[in-house]
Amino acid sequence: MKKCLIVINNMSGRSAKIDETKLREKFSAAYDVAVVRITEQDDVWSPFGYDLVVACGGDGTFNRALNACAECGVNLIYYGFGTFNECAKAKGTRHRESAFIRLYEYAEANDRYFGYVAAAGSFTPLGYVVDVRKKQKMGVLAYLLEVVKQYKVYRIPAEIEADGETFKGDYTLIMAIDSMRCFGFRFNRLYRADDGKVHLLLVKSPRVRGLLGKIAIFFPLFRAFFMGFGKEVHGDKLVFKAVSDLKIKLFAPETFDVDGDAVNFAGDVFIRVRKPANEVYIGDFERMN
Repeated sequence: MKKCLIVINNMSGRSAKIDETKLREKFSAAYDVAVVRITEQDDVWSPFGYDLVVACGGDGTFNRALNACAECGVNLIYYGFGTFNECAKAKGTRHRESAFIRLYEYAEANDRYFGYVAAAGSFTPLGYVVDVRKKQKMGVLAYLLEVVKQYKVYRIPAEIEADGETFKGDYTLIMAIDSMRCFGFRFNRLYRADDGKVHLLLVKSPRVRGLLGKIAIFFPLFRAFFMGFGKEVHGDKLVFKAVSDLKIKLFAPETFDVDGDAVNFAGDVFIRVRKPANEVYIGDFERMN
């Protein structure tokens, strides 16, 4: 009999809503089911020896499952139980009839697959610094309380090659997004599923520092996330464009938010879209029969 591993992340924002009994009943008809629960940040699990992994948690849970299952060639079904569930909302079954949506491609950054975003700079630590207990107790409000702390001007020296076009300078935000949304903002109206592209967002660092610097970055950030993009933008302070092949040359090590996990990169970061060898699905738990 085939084997299925159900991974439940107790640390995800909406983990209290995960119904283990319902999951067991759903998959035990076709699989010999085992369950592992994640209770600490350092807990590890492996898909090795299983035919299917069913992962329940937030965007970080999906990212770790995506990478582990791709490495072992194991099929994956993901149910979103995080605070934001950006990948599930952007690529999942919402407003669709199917209980499952298959992903035919996903992006990677230096062999690290990501479901929707890899970004560094202003506000990006929000993805990984918010306390787990606060997320579970307060939901989205836990993130909002951190916003003021993370309103900072960054100076990330980088050279970016995007489909033959080169950008160079100091940036307060560098983002590669393969989604229509990030942190609840549905700003990327150019997103199309399975189009072989990610979208590059660059916001230049201002010359001024302190309060004046924060004021200076407010306007391009407001333009990006509140007004959004219905077409590409090529400006001195703001760039947004579709990219098939992206190289980010970092002149100093930098921490990126990769689907809600902190990942350290140094040197060249290559970002492109890949087609998975395994089958990857995003499911709607409410429609589970």
